Amino acid sequence: MPETMIKLRRSPRKLLERDGHPGPGPGHLAMVLARAGTGKTAFLVDIGLDALLAGQRVLHVSLDSTVDKVRAWYDDILTEILRQEKKLDRWAAIQLDVDRRRHIHTYLGHSFTIDGLRANVKMLREHMSFEPQVLLVDDMSDNETNRENVAAIKELANEMGAELWMTCQTFREGPQAEEGHLPPPASEMEDLIDLALRLDPQDSKIRLHVLKDKNQMINEDLHLVLDPQTNLVSFGTT
Repeated sequence: MPETMIKLRRSPRKLLERDGHPGPGPGHLAMVLARAGTGKTAFLVDIGLDALLAGQRVLHVSLDSTVDKVRAWYDDILTEILRQEKKLDRWAAIQLDVDRRRHIHTYLGHSFTIDGLRANVKMLREHMSFEPQVLLVDDMSDNETNRENVAAIKELANEMGAELWMTCQTFREGPQAEEGHLPPPASEMEDLIDLALRLDPQDSKIRLHVLKDKNQMINEDLHLVLDPQTNLVSFGTT
């Protein structure tokens, strides 16, 4: 591990470890479900930084933000992590290493296609010798969050040997989750999802629940919270 990388006392993927892998594991999909404005992007950036600070390479794909906005999320949350880890004096070196291990692709104002994403991944591999180990996909619209797209992105992640994290917006109005199933629109692709998490606002924090783990549908409070003030994941109270 590069000397600029750090081992976090508070590692969100370690807290979600499955079969010896942090998070869902290579070739598997973790989907983060929440209503609008509930912290999906912050949580995904937390996951990305966790992987980066462990020395992994991350490709962050956003369909509704600029590169500068996504980078600002990373810089702000990295600053807070290093403040809590009492390592702010190493910010410049660590931030530089994070930038080297992360690529951000955005599609704001452009049509998103799986072929386009596949071409970008091929370009990174062939011209920049960059093989993502973690793929993050954020801000897909209602129309884009469909079974065909999710299956194709998961296939691409599997080909790369990368773990895949995606966000999915749920809705207060309209059809709700049927018993034993994920809420729409995730319900139409739940067999593709290896790990499903829901973000639930509660008081001043956002609690994490696991809804699906492998082939088992559950509803378990992970006793983890996302703090909207710091955008960091930590153990919460019962």
